[in-house]
Amino acid sequence: MIRVKGGRVLVVKRPSESEVKAFAEKLMAAHSKSKADRTKMRLMASEVLRLLKPNLSYKDLYEITGIPESVLCRYVRGSIIPGFEQAAFILSKISLSIDLSYLLRDLVEKEKSPIIDLLRVLKDPYVARLLSIILILELTGKEVTKIIATAEAVLPLATMLSLEFNAPIVLVKRKSYPGVQYYSTSFMKSPKDIETLYLDRDLLSRKDKLLILSDVVYSGRTLEAVLELVSKSRAEITDVIVVLGLGEIWRERLEEYNIKVLTVIPFTM
Repeated sequence: MIRVKGGRVLVVKRPSESEVKAFAEKLMAAHSKSKADRTKMRLMASEVLRLLKPNLSYKDLYEITGIPESVLCRYVRGSIIPGFEQAAFILSKISLSIDLSYLLRDLVEKEKSPIIDLLRVLKDPYVARLLSIILILELTGKEVTKIIATAEAVLPLATMLSLEFNAPIVLVKRKSYPGVQYYSTSFMKSPKDIETLYLDRDLLSRKDKLLILSDVVYSGRTLEAVLELVSKSRAEITDVIVVLGLGEIWRERLEEYNIKVLTVIPFTM
């Protein structure tokens, strides 16, 4: 089901009741430890509705959530906030309903740029925040102590996730500096180009649980090098998320790794 408003396209899927219930139970279990956690999830549900409202009508939101339009209006305006269980079901239904892959492809196509730059694709802070919340929901129940950002372009998104998980960001660097100890690895980026990547040794330990966040993957060489680099710290990799995948070349190279690519865009040289 496609909704069009303000020039942006959203594709809305129909999750099954069992999928929604399972996801909602997972969210409630993860956020039931304290009153602060429960309130945090309730506020997040209201925030997601506010982020979607510029693109979806109250009728659209009713069809996704099953909540009467008059109540949704009060949630969006902030007059009231959903109860704990209601919030879990709102977040579950929205997370499972919004086709993130289609949304990202649509944003890339609207850029009409000769290069794919995540900073340009996610220049709308509301879209970036919506993406971060959906990722936060998908990572519910997973422990993250550090976020590895593979490039500067992914830092805004990494920052939003960092605030949620209270996890410092460690940036993969292309340049080393005197007096700093690094983990390093070199790889052949092209037949005539060898690149070296660096990670600050003192920022990682074997006790860390790492979320690796990458902006774009094409050949898979850079991400493979990052994974090799991270392995030197002996830290545990909790998840690897790539926002944009170009073409299919990277699949074979990264087949052994459990990598989640949010959207794949047809691409040929």
